[in-house]
Amino acid sequence: MTEERTHYSIIVPLYNGAEILEACLTALVNQDYPRDQCEIIVVNDGSTDGSPEIAARFPVRLVHLPSNQGRIAARNAGAEAATHDTLVFNDVRVFPERGFLRKADARNYQPLMPGIEEEGIARWGFPRFFHLLRCRLYHPYYPLDGSPVEVFIRNENFDTIPKGTGCFVCGRDLRLQCQPASADKTMSDDTRILREMVNRKPILRTTAARAFYRQRRGSAAVISHLFQRGPLFADYYLRKGGRYRNLYGLILCFLGHMITVSTIFPA
Repeated sequence: MTEERTHYSIIVPLYNGAEILEACLTALVNQDYPRDQCEIIVVNDGSTDGSPEIAARFPVRLVHLPSNQGRIAARNAGAEAATHDTLVFNDVRVFPERGFLRKADARNYQPLMPGIEEEGIARWGFPRFFHLLRCRLYHPYYPLDGSPVEVFIRNENFDTIPKGTGCFVCGRDLRLQCQPASADKTMSDDTRILREMVNRKPILRTTAARAFYRQRRGSAAVISHLFQRGPLFADYYLRKGGRYRNLYGLILCFLGHMITVSTIFPA
């Protein structure tokens, strides 16, 4: 008798990921899971750095968007092209462990995210700062050492547990139900969707399955990423009722005051 397994469509949104794409696709192609029960779809979101040529060397399906439209649009294009109803969204900087699909299948719960472990944590600079900030904000759920093996993310604990869609398993129908009103690049492409999702069903975070996140290196790369992610962060956290709205409002008022003072009383 053939063992019944979940069939997965793995969706990789791709925008100028040439430096990291080969490592990501190698991790996905080498999953300890039957090849006829999973597919990999790479959505080229208007890359200009040769990423599609790298992807073409792997046994994946390539979907091309005519221009850079952002991760929501890229993931939606992948979901539309998917053969299977169980979707795995995986970003190019995230490498699931070899047994990830097998462990997700054995757990038999969706939506699910693995424990994400930073690979090669920087000793200094912006990457180190953000690592320490996450340790402070998400204790005891981050880092993975000492973190509970399983926790269900619900409305009441949503802001206290690290979460994201860098490696995320969910059904196609649930994903479609939780879409934001717009697929614009300034819309939150993860937190807003996950918040909507927990209103329907808790998200399981399990460290029994793991994936590894490779940090960006160099100040230029980190700062560029911050500028790109800033509007998405603001769309969720700084909107009315957002967790950090009041804090950032005070910071902006302070900065505005300092700018006014320096204008009236120049040095």
